[in-house]
Amino acid sequence: MRILRFAAVVAGIVLSSAAGAESVKITNIGHGYYSGALYVAKQEKIFEKYGLEPDISYVQGGALALQAALTKQADVSIVSYEHILTAAVQGKRAVGFFNLCNRPVNNVIASEKLAGGADRLSIEERVKRLKGQRVAMPSANGSGEKMLGVLAKKYGLTLPGDISSVYLGAEAGAYVAAFQRELIDAALPFEPAGVLVQQAGKGKIYLNMMSGEIPEFRDILFIVLATNPDIAKEKPDLLRKVAQVFTDAVTILKGDPKRGRALMAKEYPTMAGETNDEAYATVSQIWTDNGRITEQQARATFAYLQPEGSVAVDFPTTFTNEFLPK
Repeated sequence: MRILRFAAVVAGIVLSSAAGAESVKITNIGHGYYSGALYVAKQEKIFEKYGLEPDISYVQGGALALQAALTKQADVSIVSYEHILTAAVQGKRAVGFFNLCNRPVNNVIASEKLAGGADRLSIEERVKRLKGQRVAMPSANGSGEKMLGVLAKKYGLTLPGDISSVYLGAEAGAYVAAFQRELIDAALPFEPAGVLVQQAGKGKIYLNMMSGEIPEFRDILFIVLATNPDIAKEKPDLLRKVAQVFTDAVTILKGDPKRGRALMAKEYPTMAGETNDEAYATVSQIWTDNGRITEQQARATFAYLQPEGSVAVDFPTTFTNEFLPK
């Protein structure tokens, strides 16, 4: 009887603890490898460690993730900083408070035919070789198309016009199939799609943006945790906990590669071990160590993006380091 009573007391404590956890709504763009810190935080129960109960949803496209932040449907959105800038020039505000990735989350992958001899070409020559080619990317007006547009303009090409855009969504299999059927000549897919294309023998890295090969995209704000300014005022303690959760997760993910690879393998259970290892090696280059954001990074992002709008951007209002661990 005493044992039963003790078990009931323990169960009551557990239920009470769960009931006392603070809910945090998080919206993520798709299920990209770049969000590794989120997956580590889930698997390792880091949210729970700081008294949080994560309510995570996934949407297709950064515009939807940004909308969740702007309308306060989410406390936190994992979104491209480009979208924060695009909103800012239209007089709408979202605030980045943790820098997840400081370089693009995709490389330009080219077919074997297009990539032939490209290792001997300059960046300019490789970009110009894209003239007349079909280049796939997740969505219209997304970050991939914007970056390709920057490079095209810099080297005298037009997009659309000289380069044809093909929109394939975020699923890795779509890119492998498109290369196999010779429906596209190049692509800017989210990882692990690029790695899968290479392992299928259907493509090679053509422009290595994730390694920092392209100066314009070397030290920028690419993927950030974002929130609504109202939530930043109303729930500062919640955001501090979220920032601490992601700091702990990044420390595991990037600071302990063996453990990080193993956790990512659990998140992508159908992926071959070799593919996961290669994806980890590729994407770990862009994960930041501490989440800190600088105005220089914000301005560098604006410099290549050049979003169209009538409102001047006050950069310090588009990000904050206030919620990072001291």
